[in-house]
Amino acid sequence: MNSIAFPITDNVLLFLVLLLIILFAPILFRKIKLPGIVGIIIAGVIVGPNGFNIIAMSSAIELLGSIGLLYIMFLAGLEINLLDFKKNKNQSIVFGLLTFLIPQVFGTMLFRAMGFSWAASVLIASMFASHTLVGYPIITKLGIVRNRAVVTAVGGTIFTDTLALLVLAVVARSVNGGLDASFWVSLTVLSVVYFLGIVYLLPIIGRHFFRMVDDGIMQLHFVLAVAFLCSYLARVIGIEPIVGAFLAGLVLNRMIPASSQLMNRVQFVGNSLFIPFFLLFIGMMVDVEVLINSPSSWLIMVTMLAANMATKYVSSKITQRIFRFSKAEGWVIFGLSTTEAAATLAATLVGYRLGIIGDEILNGVVLMILVTCIIGPWIVEHYGKKIVLASGGEKFESVKMPHILVPLSNPSTANHLLSVAMILKNHTVERVSALAVITEQSKLDEELDKGESLLSKASDYAISAGLNLNLLKRIDVNIAKGISRAALEEHADLIIMGWNGHITPQERIFGGVLDQLLEKSSQTILVCKVGKSMMTNSRIVVYLPNKTIKEPGFNHVLKALLNLSKGMNTPLLLAADGEISEIMRTIVGSKKTNVDIQFHSFHDKGDQFEQFISLLRSNDVIFAFGARPNSMSWIPFADKLPRKLASRCNGNNMIIAYPGIPYETNMIG
Repeated sequence: MNSIAFPITDNVLLFLVLLLIILFAPILFRKIKLPGIVGIIIAGVIVGPNGFNIIAMSSAIELLGSIGLLYIMFLAGLEINLLDFKKNKNQSIVFGLLTFLIPQVFGTMLFRAMGFSWAASVLIASMFASHTLVGYPIITKLGIVRNRAVVTAVGGTIFTDTLALLVLAVVARSVNGGLDASFWVSLTVLSVVYFLGIVYLLPIIGRHFFRMVDDGIMQLHFVLAVAFLCSYLARVIGIEPIVGAFLAGLVLNRMIPASSQLMNRVQFVGNSLFIPFFLLFIGMMVDVEVLINSPSSWLIMVTMLAANMATKYVSSKITQRIFRFSKAEGWVIFGLSTTEAAATLAATLVGYRLGIIGDEILNGVVLMILVTCIIGPWIVEHYGKKIVLASGGEKFESVKMPHILVPLSNPSTANHLLSVAMILKNHTVERVSALAVITEQSKLDEELDKGESLLSKASDYAISAGLNLNLLKRIDVNIAKGISRAALEEHADLIIMGWNGHITPQERIFGGVLDQLLEKSSQTILVCKVGKSMMTNSRIVVYLPNKTIKEPGFNHVLKALLNLSKGMNTPLLLAADGEISEIMRTIVGSKKTNVDIQFHSFHDKGDQFEQFISLLRSNDVIFAFGARPNSMSWIPFADKLPRKLASRCNGNNMIIAYPGIPYETNMIG
């Protein structure tokens, strides 16, 4: 048996180590509430040639890093929401110009004064003139994606990133060949020809190809070929390939729907392989020794960070004043635009390879990215919640639940779950579907038979109760993905799923089905721990935490709760703090609910959870509002609530409700 030598030279072992880093680094960093990209970069620092030298900077690593660089910019163009940009183009153009020009001009003068060359100063300034929408998933979960300030920030991303990439192209050319008159003429002419060719010819070719070829794999190959062809042609005319990759993404944007299978494949290839290798590659380039021994690296990082935050703050405040956004909206714009990642990393790598910047700038950029990826999302979450509090949610009267999806896996609880769906089924529900997800690929035939048997028994039970049940089967790599895919494909509005009240050690690390489903889905979810018939219960006791009523999907859950109470013919006891109780009295009192509702206000002093427990009887149904991570009502206790209720009230039927969020595609500017 050969001993392992470092750096690793065995190709199989090398690839295994790389995959393990890509797998576990994001998991560990998400546990401490940091973006997964930060974990991969730091892992690259640790295992790279300037760290513990576990992995050498080989040509294969550089190739994968270069591909990842182009891929991340291609996805940035592909995932930008052009429809939202068109609706608010004036605000987006103004903000895009402000958030680019102010950092670019100020940064250039600042770093020129610090002794850097003109080329380096302009390039460094462009690194924080661009931005990446790291905080956008938080916006989605808060349900404020249609807020005009958010749309302005997202639309402005197109301008600021495009301009930053053009600056990079000019700076790179100035280093390679000078900026004489012939350069500007040739660049202008070739760029116009290149731009017109891509904008007008590529859509024609693309639509023709997609009409003629319906094979998903070939469509993926075509999209990748187009992206890299545009990147190469950009290099041919003298600009950086990442500009071509970004432009290819923008042009293909309209031809590849956000929720399509092709988009899923494009994102999967990039997010699972090429982009992680790019992040790892960036980390491996960081020289820890320079970082430790050179105070100038820290000075540069602090200077870049301060310049970034100051100029982005000024840009957001000017935009706020011009368009009369609220104070919270101005801060959200700032939080979205201050984070750096994709375009900044791209410009850093190109500048480093061309010798425009050195190790000190490279290290400073990585540290700036780390800090902004922590601060930016926090600002977005904090002030995004203020926007939610200042606005109203979906009107109660307009809430409908036309499709309920019930995933089934345990025959002993299947009928109880279906009974909840049957109780909820009224004139607002058009259909109920039962779903079996098969994940055991090695025993596919056997598992399909089990799923078929489970669905058949469920159908018999539903028919006996007068319900026409729609039967669905999905084969997928895990249960959560199968449920979320079925919910999206079948346009489900409400998911009713079972839970046994326990959590395994593996689920504590990787997350259970519910954790994964909350991350992947946008539908309202009712998690049911039902051990006996719901019709035997005499009362529904509701635990309503603070701020839950401001969740975008709160009224959806409230209507389900009232329908449940009417269907069971049982009264409601709603427990909340005094202010929330009064608000709920007003909301429910103004509706003709035909439900017997009593209210209990928690004392100002004392643990609300313990006060709630003291209200319960053995024959009560517990109905508690949970919270999705990063949602309006989330607090650390929200993650523990289901387990604490299950351990303290094991004999009670229990439903934990997670309000839905508006479905939107994640953005990476």
